[in-house]
Amino acid sequence: MLEEYDEEQLDGQQDHELDSLGGRLGKIFQEYKDARKETENEWLKDLRQYNGIYEPSVLAALNDVGPRSKVFVGLTRTKVMAAYSRIVDLLFQQGDLFFSVIPTPIAQLDPMKAMELRAQATQEIVMASQMDPSMNQDLIMARMQELEPEFLKVEQEISERAAEEMTTVISDQLIECDADQKLKESMLEACIFGSGAVKAGTVRIDRKQSYQKVMDEMGNQTFVMTLVEQAMPELESVSIFDLYPDPYCTTLEDCDGLFRRHVLTRTQFRELADLPGFDGDMVRYLLKNYRKGNYVEADHERDRRRIAGIHDHADPNRFEVFEYWGNIDGYELKDHGIEMPEGADLSADFSACVWMCDSKILKITLNPIAGYKIPYHIFPYERSPHQFWGIGVPRMMRDSQSTMNAAVRIWLDNLALSSGPMVEVNTDLLAAGEDPTDIHPWRVFLREGGDGSMPAVRWYQPIANANGLNQIVELFRRFADETTSLPSYTHGEQGKSLNKTATGISMLMGAANVALKSTIKNIDDFLLEPMIEALFHWNMEYNPREDIKGDLRIVARGSTALVQKEVQSQRLLQFLSLVSNPMDAPQVDRNKLLREIATTLDIDPDEVIKSEERLQAEQAIQNQMLAGMQQGGAGAIPEPGMGAGPAAPGVPIG
Repeated sequence: MLEEYDEEQLDGQQDHELDSLGGRLGKIFQEYKDARKETENEWLKDLRQYNGIYEPSVLAALNDVGPRSKVFVGLTRTKVMAAYSRIVDLLFQQGDLFFSVIPTPIAQLDPMKAMELRAQATQEIVMASQMDPSMNQDLIMARMQELEPEFLKVEQEISERAAEEMTTVISDQLIECDADQKLKESMLEACIFGSGAVKAGTVRIDRKQSYQKVMDEMGNQTFVMTLVEQAMPELESVSIFDLYPDPYCTTLEDCDGLFRRHVLTRTQFRELADLPGFDGDMVRYLLKNYRKGNYVEADHERDRRRIAGIHDHADPNRFEVFEYWGNIDGYELKDHGIEMPEGADLSADFSACVWMCDSKILKITLNPIAGYKIPYHIFPYERSPHQFWGIGVPRMMRDSQSTMNAAVRIWLDNLALSSGPMVEVNTDLLAAGEDPTDIHPWRVFLREGGDGSMPAVRWYQPIANANGLNQIVELFRRFADETTSLPSYTHGEQGKSLNKTATGISMLMGAANVALKSTIKNIDDFLLEPMIEALFHWNMEYNPREDIKGDLRIVARGSTALVQKEVQSQRLLQFLSLVSNPMDAPQVDRNKLLREIATTLDIDPDEVIKSEERLQAEQAIQNQMLAGMQQGGAGAIPEPGMGAGPAAPGVPIG
């Protein structure tokens, strides 16, 4: 049941410190927003290019020159989808994890185990010497050193089991969060705009409906539906258009603060009042005073809707809420009623999270995530030195795309002119009643008077320049291949010089994967590793299971390892073709080689390759059959000279 409240008491007043903080954060957001404007314009260019739409200035210039071709060569979309498909194919191969949890190389004893070690050493020395332990400290220390390897071995085994369990837990959480789909959304954005973003590591309340067996008043068993709430780590794909980082930072590590813009419906905004830490009275005050919401459409949103072909709407009826992650002065946090760590230096800055709407503070709390100042993980497609935002496929091939568009437009205009010749008509020389605009095959023009050397009608045939324009298009197509490191054969184009053998195509695809290695490494370093580490920290802090915790570390091996696996499979196939000859084949363990190839190709070798036991059993059966055939043949077909006569008619031999 909702808590009752009096609307008359909702005045929207907050203490001076909160009002001051809200105003200060509002000014900081405006600075971040203005600084991102230039990057935002580049993103819009990327989006138009991806959708095959000319820039407004270019389209206006084309309209001014009259009826000319306005075709747009859709090569950018093809390249973007080729890059996206390759990345997804490498990342989400069946049966492979893009991360691993492993124990640290050298196990460390926790304080409780160290106390247990000393107690055991002391007991053994006392029992052996029957003397006061204080008199045998040297012997106790020596015995502790002897026992320590055994304790460390046990601790290492516990850490290995914890690593396996932690891997299983994180994998299950990724499935529960639908991580594959959310990562794919962010990776498509990275291919188009140069950067993608994921939020990971914060706490969300997962509400599920389930049926539980209960006893009714009559003692009968029945099922009752209940709502089960469970704390789970959050994983969310975030549009980069909603993120406003510190304009002076180059990475998230040196980022002083970051804003995320939320556009919520009235229902979603009302639900904030029931969440822990939110000022419910302030939420209800804003609902009361902003009947149509406070959302004002941003410029980039308007342009994005126009690109998508979505018409304007009069009343969005939504609320604009900002989520801020960054440093706030300790004294300021304490003045806001935030419980600070004992002995903390309040003169220092502390990582905090603030939610605000219309400069009103809705929530303020210390950062609950251990190890991360900002829970957003922004990764580049291709890094640019000293730049926060990355570079995507459309920007790499911007010049090539523009030149190809211009060449194809000229090509089509030239073909139109050359296929329809122009006509000059001297109307003074035409006979009365002749219509010079009536032009058709076998048309005869009648003329009157004039100099006989002066024709009444003259024809002009423009020269077709298709061959030269074709060369320009192909040249810049190759430039696009080189600048994006996405050759045309990766998205199905068949070239004349392309090696069409299976081995040749495999080698070319392997080379294309290597070209994407820098992008794959960026995904590892800026997305996968910090994302899995955030989930690891969440489980270490909030998961009630103790068997998954230990001295562990995260290794983001997935994407890079998968590229290496792709290259390894090509090398194994090449090796197989080299040794498939009578001279080298006996020296190779073919069964083991085939198993290695199947593993690198994501094929279960046990499903398609016979085991050694099965091969031996089949070989034994073949030997028995061969021996039986030899024995039967010896009795049925005597060798010449043994005195056996011909068989009687109708009687089979043997």
